[in-house]
Amino acid sequence: MDFLPILAQTIPVFLVMGVGFACQRMGLINDDLEKGIMRLVLNVLLPCFILWKVPGNPALQSSGVVVSALGWGMGITAISFAICFGAGKLIGLSKETGVATFAVAVGLQNYGFIPISLIEGIFMKDTALPMLGVLFVHNLGVEIVLWTLGVMLISGQHQGAWKNLISGPVIAILLGLTLNFSGGHEHIPWVVKEGIAKLGVCSIPISLMLVGASLGGVVAREGLELDWKIMSSSCLLRFGLLPLLFVAAALWVGPEGYLQRLLLIQAAMPSAVFPIVLAKFFGGKPRVAVIVALTTSVISLLVTPFLLTVLFGFFGIEIEQN
Repeated sequence: MDFLPILAQTIPVFLVMGVGFACQRMGLINDDLEKGIMRLVLNVLLPCFILWKVPGNPALQSSGVVVSALGWGMGITAISFAICFGAGKLIGLSKETGVATFAVAVGLQNYGFIPISLIEGIFMKDTALPMLGVLFVHNLGVEIVLWTLGVMLISGQHQGAWKNLISGPVIAILLGLTLNFSGGHEHIPWVVKEGIAKLGVCSIPISLMLVGASLGGVVAREGLELDWKIMSSSCLLRFGLLPLLFVAAALWVGPEGYLQRLLLIQAAMPSAVFPIVLAKFFGGKPRVAVIVALTTSVISLLVTPFLLTVLFGFFGIEIEQN
């Protein structure tokens, strides 16, 4: 598979993120507006996108697919946290210097907004739609581990983590699956579907801008302090060791269905930005999460399409877009 076609689909994603970063730095998006946009995305736009793509999704008609996607999302995330916690200890991080924040920040890939854009850019609609359905179920597994084990690691507390799972996207996924298996999606009025679709189509560009604005905001607040030990180890883990977990899972699930392709896309993702928020809210070390998110996001502009080229080529997966 050629590198340039994948790079061409990757660049627009990061350009939109760059617009968000620039808007924050120019003062067009301030902290209050950023929080408002985040609430809008999480409570309205992203749930609408999910309810646009999940009900009636042909890939989610089988309970086996749902269980498999959910299980791999949970399993790989938990193992990634464990590996990164151990790696953090090896490079000299402690509880006081943010080993738990390092584990969650490096171990959690950008599992939502960037993969959605790449799936819609790389694959034709007939492939992208079922893949997005599988992605949302996979992401539910990631969310379960993030809001339980991830929060426990960062906060050092083991109570009340489950309540954080009650969110717009999680509710939308569960509702979408219920409509799928009950056949209720067939009775949704066309005008309602159209309204949901029009709101859902707004979610991804706005979300990508929000990711860029969030990075700009943390740079402004926390400063850009270089720590080569954290920077180098986060890149080696995120783009070197952790992708092997996804490759092993992709070999296990095989080429049938859409989960294999989804796992390979997840393997090439940079670290997520959201651990910065978790570190601030739950008493972690935001500085560590900022370094990880910025470093992996910047180099992923070239590393992500390179990894996808290698992985897709190894598994014989072709780009379907013209």
